[in-house]
Amino acid sequence: MNWINIETATLDSEEFVGSDPTDRATWLCLLRFCAGQENGGVIANCGEWPDRKWQQIVRIMHAEVAKDSALWTWIGDDLHVWKYPLEKEKEVQSKREAGRKGGSSKSQAKVEAVRINGAKHKQSTTKAEPNQEPNGKEWKGKERKGIGKEDSSADGSAPTDAEWLKSLETDPAYAGIEVQREFAKMNSWCSVNRKQPTRRRFINWLNRAERPLVSVTQDTFGSVRPNLEAW
Repeated sequence: MNWINIETATLDSEEFVGSDPTDRATWLCLLRFCAGQENGGVIANCGEWPDRKWQQIVRIMHAEVAKDSALWTWIGDDLHVWKYPLEKEKEVQSKREAGRKGGSSKSQAKVEAVRINGAKHKQSTTKAEPNQEPNGKEWKGKERKGIGKEDSSADGSAPTDAEWLKSLETDPAYAGIEVQREFAKMNSWCSVNRKQPTRRRFINWLNRAERPLVSVTQDTFGSVRPNLEAW
């Protein structure tokens, strides 16, 4: 124990007050030693201790403790200290044991939590992510053709790639442009630049595509009209 609990009634008792001052000081040293050892107030097998040992570990002389006193009692070679706070010693030991068990259970709970969290983390990191974009190695040597998923309708009613490209070929906005050729060029560009060949991207591609020059002819009256054969 790190402290000694002495009741004031003990210090006011007849045994303490009626004892010699030297015995009082000896008793206090005995209490201090027993509290540090937590031996229940009994110094076992100390009857044959030499004087030097008494002075070194108990801080009293052997002659001071060898005589009879109301503040300690000899039973054989065991010395019993009067009014030693045995109940407080048991209380301290009980709290210490409870703290040790509590700390042990908390440590085990922490270890278990770390194990569970570690397993969850490992599972989450190894699970493949849906719709994950391929890395550079997966892109290398691949040519991505076709329209991206972002242009598919939820009910599946969207036209197929071939139908959609056919509609673009007949669209007056793209007259004179080789739609199929531009589509192939866009796919090659997307493959090299790791882009998704979506319909929106292809429309932007067509809008930037170069149209062939249209030759014009002059009619008899001097008006200029486009030569439709060039389209």
